Amino acid sequence: MTAVEPAARVRRLAIGLWALLVASIVAWPFVADGIGLATTALAVLPLFLPLPGLIDGRRRTLQWSPLTLAPALALSLTEILVNAPARMPAILTLALILAAFATIIAALRVSPHLP
Repeated sequence: MTAVEPAARVRRLAIGLWALLVASIVAWPFVADGIGLATTALAVLPLFLPLPGLIDGRRRTLQWSPLTLAPALALSLTEILVNAPARMPAILTLALILAAFATIIAALRVSPHLP
C-alpha cells in the first residue's frame, strides 16, 4: 500500500462529508422555522469555494478550506442558542462541521508532502 491510497481515501471521505454539510445547510429553510434564505446563503456559499481543489486533491486547498467553515459554524451555534425550532437541524450541521474539520486535518496529515 502506497502513501497515496490512504490519502485518496481520506480525501474522498472529506469530500463526502463536505457534500453532506452543504446538503444539511441547504435544508435549513425547509426543516427549521426562522432560518431564512439569506442566512442559508451566507452559510453555504463559502463552502463552494474549496470544492474544485478538494476534488483535485490539492494540498494547498486542504490547508485553507477549514476557514470556509467559519460562517456555517457561527450561524449554527447561533441557531442552537437562540432558535428553539431550529435547534436539531443546527446540531446536525454542527456535528457535520466538526466532522468535516477533523477529516480535512486527517487528509492533511496523510497527504504526501511535496518538496
